[in-house]
Amino acid sequence: MYKVFLVDDEPSIREGLTTIIDWGKYGFQVIGTAASGREAISRFEELEPDLTIIDIRMPGMTGLDVIEEVRRNHPDSHFLILSGYADFDYAKKAISFGVDGYLLKPVDEEEIIGELERIATILTRERETMARHAGEDTVYREHQIEALLFDSLEGAGSMEEDSLGLHWTQYQIVLLEMHAAPDLQRGSVMKRKLIEAFDQKDRGIVFSFHSGLGLLSKETITSESSAMNLYVELEGLLGEWDIHIYGAAGEPVQSTAEIARSYTQANRTLGERFLFTEQRIILWNEGNAGEDVEPGVAAVDRAHEPDEEELADKLYYALDIRSSESVMRVLGEMEERLVPYHRTEQAIKAAFSQVFSLAFNKLAATNQHMHSIMQEHSVLINEVYHQFTMSDLKVMAAEHLNRLIQRMGGGSKDTVLKQMIEFIQRNPGENLKLEVLAEVFNYNSSYLGKLFKNHTGEYFNVFLDKVRMEKAKELLDEGLKVHQVAARVGYANVDYFHGKFKKYVGESPSAYKQAKTQSSSKESASDTYKE
Repeated sequence: MYKVFLVDDEPSIREGLTTIIDWGKYGFQVIGTAASGREAISRFEELEPDLTIIDIRMPGMTGLDVIEEVRRNHPDSHFLILSGYADFDYAKKAISFGVDGYLLKPVDEEEIIGELERIATILTRERETMARHAGEDTVYREHQIEALLFDSLEGAGSMEEDSLGLHWTQYQIVLLEMHAAPDLQRGSVMKRKLIEAFDQKDRGIVFSFHSGLGLLSKETITSESSAMNLYVELEGLLGEWDIHIYGAAGEPVQSTAEIARSYTQANRTLGERFLFTEQRIILWNEGNAGEDVEPGVAAVDRAHEPDEEELADKLYYALDIRSSESVMRVLGEMEERLVPYHRTEQAIKAAFSQVFSLAFNKLAATNQHMHSIMQEHSVLINEVYHQFTMSDLKVMAAEHLNRLIQRMGGGSKDTVLKQMIEFIQRNPGENLKLEVLAEVFNYNSSYLGKLFKNHTGEYFNVFLDKVRMEKAKELLDEGLKVHQVAARVGYANVDYFHGKFKKYVGESPSAYKQAKTQSSSKESASDTYKE
């Protein structure tokens, strides 16, 4: 819509012009009126009309005076003048001022519609020309900015302000990463929106970078409130699309030679976007973002790699006992131990995927009848790589894992000790430790050990050994070899297994197996004799 400003000292003329014409039908919108030349001058800058329809003869300041005054700062502005027959000499003078036309009072509806259609064509042609020239200038300046940034990063020197057409007091880089549903046209449309808001209003220069759009901003942001104001503006500009916007700002600098430094800071901060807790623009100096660690995450000794197998065991235990509370504790521990060590988005996602895979493989091995376990696994791993932030990843994983617990029969209502005993009996081959189980059940290990002794009458390790020996006897009865049985019941060292077995059963595994074989042979022979 083209904006129209009506100026006339007669209220009936102003009201009549406002209502008699279906302005929208011809691409126009009345945005304001004025009752005098002085008022017209004072409101012109505020309204920025595309077309002003003005009475040529008004008391105090005539329409010609207004046109002459406005043209000093807006030489390309458009005017239609209203005049009576007695004012024709004025009209001729106005035409010499370069107005677009004049209308005789009383205004004829068809006549003004004809003028509007003619002027709409002129305005459209002007906008297309301006857009073309602005686009050419924008593309040139964008290329210049990209050359300045990336050549400087490669040590190729700086560029003078004159070659960029920039003479600002400060410069600041803001980088934006935008995630939306795949759409080949959407990126270019969003970029045009930003160019209209910043380049074409001399507020900055929009450019492309490796993972989104950048802004060389004339208006610096140095506080959380100013960063939020910019973010709200960006949301308003791009709100018609369902997108996630994450931004990072480098430090404001004083010359174009330093712009690359602002870009480096913004790029490093945006690289930590996965650890942002919300969609906003993060400043270069917030938390630890400007340092070589993640924002909000304490530095760690990187020589001590977190044990992903141990974490997988804990997650498996939590799933196997059907405890949503335990799952949430394990997810929290995964974040605490994996994020500070792996640091980057892809490495963190890979580590979480590894823990999930190990835990699901164990769960599937002991629940072979539940095909949904592995189906849920494949969906979960795929979803891990589609999460925008660590917070999103945790929420998504919790939803998947709790859904799986419900399909496995829901959260157990049994006592902790009963759950522990059943878990040990189901998993005698696991590397079970009281300390790990205590963490899963959220107990102090010493206290849990005492509870276990009081409940079973035996220490945890003794109870575990006895369960393993009973399982070992079953496996030997099935015909497995001794070394296979040892591995299946959690003993990597066969000699150690021999000692344990003899201690609890009273004979070696080989002797037990041989005795069972002989017993079976005698029973078979006896049955044959009876026949």
